[in-house]
Amino acid sequence: MSKIIDLAEYRDITPKEDEIRLPEDGFVSLGLSLCGDNASMDDLVSAHKWFSLAAMRGSRQARVHRVEVSGRMNGDEISRAQRELQEFVSARLCA
Repeated sequence: MSKIIDLAEYRDITPKEDEIRLPEDGFVSLGLSLCGDNASMDDLVSAHKWFSLAAMRGSRQARVHRVEVSGRMNGDEISRAQRELQEFVSARLCA
């Protein structure tokens, strides 16, 4: 069963000390750095996660890139990206 992520809670997440401290446009840049033409499927999954994080924070550009990356992924890979997103956010909400 999926946990619904409350966007208001997400906006209050403070990155851990060793994490990249980026605003939503930084999340977009990170996603773009991972999804080049020769990207592995693991890279595309990570890019999808970063684009989702930026989209959750209001980035329209991230939504466009996430759709583009999704077109290169199958359903299982998209599900994996969503699980990674949920784990990432949950870890920060519970920390």
